[in-house]
Amino acid sequence: MRRRNENRQTALDIGMSHDLITEHLGWLRRTTDSAATIRHRRDTLRRVERQLGHPLHEATTEELDTWQAGLTVSKSAVGTYTSHVRAFFLWAYRAGRRSDNPAETLPIPKPKPRKPRPIPEDHLQLALRVARGDVLVWFVLAGWCGLRAGEISRLSDDSVLDTETGLFLRVDGKGGKERIVPVPPPVAPFVLGAMRPGPWFRSPTGRPAWPDYVSRESSALLHSLGLPYTLHQLRHRFGTQHYRLCKDIRQTQELMGHSSPATTALYTLVSSPAIVKSMNRLGKTLPKLAPDTRAA
Repeated sequence: MRRRNENRQTALDIGMSHDLITEHLGWLRRTTDSAATIRHRRDTLRRVERQLGHPLHEATTEELDTWQAGLTVSKSAVGTYTSHVRAFFLWAYRAGRRSDNPAETLPIPKPKPRKPRPIPEDHLQLALRVARGDVLVWFVLAGWCGLRAGEISRLSDDSVLDTETGLFLRVDGKGGKERIVPVPPPVAPFVLGAMRPGPWFRSPTGRPAWPDYVSRESSALLHSLGLPYTLHQLRHRFGTQHYRLCKDIRQTQELMGHSSPATTALYTLVSSPAIVKSMNRLGKTLPKLAPDTRAA
């Protein structure tokens, strides 16, 4: 009976902690429009709480140090998890929910800069010949427009700008930063074929596709061909090939969303002849494919 009561009390305490996590997420929603950031924060905090075995807000500095030291993921992932935990406890401290900040001294490791790993052109050609439906569209958007999996998943009926100078995509980028990407003419049929009211891409259950779903399904097809690549490496291919054609690192950074240009700069990008020209040259490298976007 005593153990049952202890378990019940622990459940109640964790429920209280979940309320505090929920309160924190409510605060986070007022500071960011990124649904992915909110989801990752929620999942990370609740995962840490489960690993600790007691309410997260009661964690000590020693427990958080032990938790971090026991992580067996990449340095990049450790940095991401630690950032979420530190943000939660900083909020709790400033909001008066804790009298101290036990995560203040948690170090955030700096991973070594990763070199671009573009998918080889012959392997990409093989993948394009085999891919069908949405996956084919994702490959084209990553390899010829430089979109991330998350950006692809967020494309919707208001993402297309049809102008006198051509077709453009309004991309909801990482961290909620918007950018405008020209669509090369050979890519346009894939974009137009994928358009539908609301989110363009959906899971088999009919729900809007999550970034992880786009990434996982793309990797599954590549791996089924014996190709050890991911969708992100098609984006690396885009960056490599675009820079090779234009020799302008600033143009490539703008298109890949590695900078945060002001709103006026976005409209300047739409009318930039140099960028449109380089994108059209890149588009010519796309093999002739049938954009059967709504097959499997």
